[in-house]
Amino acid sequence: MNTRHANTHAKSFQLAAMAVGLAVLSNVQAAENSWRDDTALVSRQDARTVVRGLDGDKILFGDADAQMAIEWAMANKRTTVVLAGKYVINDRIDIPRDDVTLILDKNAELALNPDTTAHTYIGFRPDGSWKRLCMIYNKHRNNVRVISLGTIGSWTVRPPKEEAWTRQNRQGTPYRGTWPIFFDGQNAERTCGIKGGFLLTAGTMDEAVWLVDSSGVEVPLIAHTFGGDGSIALEGCEDIKLGMLVNLATTPGGKTGEAIDLNGRCTGITIERAIGERPNEIVDNNSSYADVGEVVSIGMPQKLIKFNGRGDGARYTSRPHPGRTALNVENKTILEDAADATMRWELPELPAALPAFTVKATVEVTMKDGSKKEYSKEVEIDVRRAD
Repeated sequence: MNTRHANTHAKSFQLAAMAVGLAVLSNVQAAENSWRDDTALVSRQDARTVVRGLDGDKILFGDADAQMAIEWAMANKRTTVVLAGKYVINDRIDIPRDDVTLILDKNAELALNPDTTAHTYIGFRPDGSWKRLCMIYNKHRNNVRVISLGTIGSWTVRPPKEEAWTRQNRQGTPYRGTWPIFFDGQNAERTCGIKGGFLLTAGTMDEAVWLVDSSGVEVPLIAHTFGGDGSIALEGCEDIKLGMLVNLATTPGGKTGEAIDLNGRCTGITIERAIGERPNEIVDNNSSYADVGEVVSIGMPQKLIKFNGRGDGARYTSRPHPGRTALNVENKTILEDAADATMRWELPELPAALPAFTVKATVEVTMKDGSKKEYSKEVEIDVRRAD
């Protein structure tokens, strides 16, 4: 090959390499711009809840009802961040489509307006004695990510005893209350109507979060303050990967119920670690198959775990019994000499931390001799990878 031809080939190769490099750079820049353009910030302004883009101060949408503004943001942007402030909703927040991310900031609070009459309830018990409103409700939406770092308030109305619903004659006024977050895949085919998704809690709630008839949802951390019966409940679910699940007492030396309630007909459930404080069943497994890495009882448990292979307490699912059931627990830790336990969080400053941030929860146990033990879980989240 002569020198002229060699130089021509070298120059062509350089130009081709440069074109590939520019294309890669262009794709990277496009991806960077894409997440920015596809992110909405929800905030309070005077008597309204308003939606802005990540860049600029232009108001894209506003409404006196926070529910309407949050739903509009999710319908129009892939990532919605609800910033600091108190947001009063008149009815539940419905996830409007697949493949969206909803983040509740650590200083944000959702509260229900109890005076409105337009509440949309789902039943709770088969006999109709409870009606529940789901503050954040995902019905049949796939690959939805809900990250709650703030406060989701609860609301309960118990009618007078003489007016309350009775199971014997199935009449009267039902109890009414809220669930903070509910993934609902129920359908006539009795299959999992929700495929994929992500759920993380690290703030304050007074009730359990729920997954029903869902598959492939990742739940790396459930660490909201609660202290009641079940920080998370599952029914009719398949292939759910759970990380660290925490249920601590709200008073020093107190007791808790379950960290997780497998209420019925689940299979392919894996749990990294479940922690309770003097618990009554850290893991309650009813007609489900679950593998657990470790259960940790802070103080002597009332009952460490429960397994019921055939019966269940299902309130929602109509899925068939999975057939094979088991509760396999690799390690059981009882901290008999525990004196106290606290939970602390390391949470991002939003929106500055976007697009990628870390959430960390640590349970610190103080023993009677003054020594300490810690259990931590750190989760990395990137809104550019919402798959």
